[in-house]
Amino acid sequence: MQNNKIILGTVQFGLDYGINNKAGKPTSDAIKEILDLAFKKKINFLDTAEAYGDSQEKIGNYHSRSLNVFKVITKFSPSRKDLPNNISERIKCNLNTLEVESLYSYMFHSYKDFKIYFSLFKKELLLMKNEGLIKKIGVSLNSNEEIEDVLNCNHIDLIQLPFNLLDNNNQRKKTLIKAKEKGVEIHTRSVFLQGLFFKKEKSLKGNLKYLEIYLKQLHKLTSENLKINDIALNYVINQPFIDAVLIGVDNPNQLNLNLESINKYIPKSILEYINSIKVNEKELLNPFNWKE
Repeated sequence: MQNNKIILGTVQFGLDYGINNKAGKPTSDAIKEILDLAFKKKINFLDTAEAYGDSQEKIGNYHSRSLNVFKVITKFSPSRKDLPNNISERIKCNLNTLEVESLYSYMFHSYKDFKIYFSLFKKELLLMKNEGLIKKIGVSLNSNEEIEDVLNCNHIDLIQLPFNLLDNNNQRKKTLIKAKEKGVEIHTRSVFLQGLFFKKEKSLKGNLKYLEIYLKQLHKLTSENLKINDIALNYVINQPFIDAVLIGVDNPNQLNLNLESINKYIPKSILEYINSIKVNEKELLNPFNWKE
């Protein structure tokens, strides 16, 4: 079981998130059930951000009422004008809100934020890392070009990026191996491409219709005993150069189903077939560019 390689994403705790999310944000009771189950199943990490609505507050509320304490990754957002401009004070505010003594990683939420703010915050971030208030400095990225540039910075310990059945080894492997060789920790997100893999090909609208041919290829790999979520999770979690895989759930049942998926056996032929899929419309691998 590779549950310790799973990071539970919490954007849906604070925002209505995901192309297939019809239920909206989970209730406080549902969040408690999800986090209790995650901790019981040996999931140790939570991923959140200053920009995720009141997600941090909900995590802190859980920590204040439970003996369970997660390792938390959060992200800097310049849009949060209510937080201090001084980065040290800002991180301490996050620690108080999350009810934790330290952060596993404090990340820049985008490549753009990294380019603008890292040089400004560098001295204080390194000091806070030295004091143990943050363990790793990280950046959330999208393209291989962004990754290549960030790898030139010797103070970035962790990168987070999309990796999935379409944004696959064909797109990413060479760049990620380079990151591993440099000792950078690799976390991946978008394992289900915001739920796109669960949609029927014919239901795609707008520019998503260009992905219909690839979705059809993926759905042909499924069977009665092997669902698309089984294939999607296993493909990512079994990559040796990926340290952790970020998933989000709306309820405890979804989390259980995802953990069951990890234990499914995926034939080598299917994994090789996925590696052969090359999406030409690379811009559509970023949900920001979707137009339905």
